[in-house]
Amino acid sequence: MPGDPRLILRGDIESALYDQAVETTEIRYGTSPAAIDEHADGVEVTLRTTDGHESTERFDLVVGADGLRSTVRRLVFGPDEELMRPLNHIIGVALLEEQVPGFGASDGLILAEEGRSVWVFGFADHTPTVMFSYRTDDENAQFQGAPIDRLRDAFGPEEAGPILENLFDQFDAAEDSLFDSVHQVVMPTWHTDRVVLVGDAAWCLTLYSGMGASTGIAGADLLGTTLARNPGNTARALREWEQRLRPFIEVQQRSGRTDGLAMFVPQTRRDLMMRNTMSLIGGNKVTRGAFRSMIAGKFKEKSLDVAAP
Repeated sequence: MPGDPRLILRGDIESALYDQAVETTEIRYGTSPAAIDEHADGVEVTLRTTDGHESTERFDLVVGADGLRSTVRRLVFGPDEELMRPLNHIIGVALLEEQVPGFGASDGLILAEEGRSVWVFGFADHTPTVMFSYRTDDENAQFQGAPIDRLRDAFGPEEAGPILENLFDQFDAAEDSLFDSVHQVVMPTWHTDRVVLVGDAAWCLTLYSGMGASTGIAGADLLGTTLARNPGNTARALREWEQRLRPFIEVQQRSGRTDGLAMFVPQTRRDLMMRNTMSLIGGNKVTRGAFRSMIAGKFKEKSLDVAAP
């Protein structure tokens, strides 16, 4: 029905945005900032290519949209360890080659226990994705050895059943996968007078929020609006932008590390029982309508168009 949420891969969003930007935007590959020197009338950026060549260019504004481990953030605002808040969880994500045998092409699956879960997200136009997630007391130890070995350890010591074994094998064989620790970025400000961070570089809600791509796009959209509204006064535009956006982002961050985390990875037996109960109610024809209304009300703040004029 109209207004229902729909699953969209970040890669698909990136492709759509690229198609819109490529004709009017200079795009350089294999290039990253090595130094950023801000002045009252501009920003000097030293750029380094993958072959080691460096050059310095001057810009009116630098926008850091370079993800959780942002180079722009580190160069301008400080080390990662001072700004990244660990949630003590690990995720493993991959695009599957095929659906798990016995399930429909667009079916979703959830395997959940206290402190660990596996989600398979079904799509109408391509194969599903899988997300493994588990709690850990030692993040650093999870990066010793192959990711598939850490996943098998985390979901053991019991023998994996046919569904989990299939997902392990497909994750291990995937051409492109993500295995990483989960962090939120928490900063007192996302901008200086001429440098600004957006998306995961600024606030990283984590996959548990379900709002990462949405807030990245909305934040960029609102940034363009406030810059256009304040011609010649970049500093004022950035202040206006953050004042409008920050209250909304802070709500989403709290949700991501509380309700969102518990939804994706039950933290306690109570969380697990609540999840099972909600699944039963949501799957029952009699109670489904009331359940959907309750969920819609609970997540109403996620539907706010924070970038609207």
